[in-house]
Amino acid sequence: MRITWMDKMTNKEILERTELPSMEDLLIRKNLRWTGHLMKMSPDRLPKQVLYSKLSSGHRKKTRLRLQFKDTIKRNHKLRDIKTDSWTSLSQ
Repeated sequence: MRITWMDKMTNKEILERTELPSMEDLLIRKNLRWTGHLMKMSPDRLPKQVLYSKLSSGHRKKTRLRLQFKDTIKRNHKLRDIKTDSWTSLSQ
């Protein structure tokens, strides 16, 4: 492509020129594929149990809220304009 550092192009412009997806798009796709795989697992599998589990005792620290995996799934569906009442309904 013969782009040098002197050309002062943004990463977005370079991605558009090369027609490659951004890293964020790749991560969202990977996350959605994993979610689909996870939803098809039987309920006795550990990853699925962890997804639906909650703390039996104790509490989370009162610091900046960290996203749970469920929150990232919902965010990725919103970014991809996947309209569902519940993200779990996609696997059925």
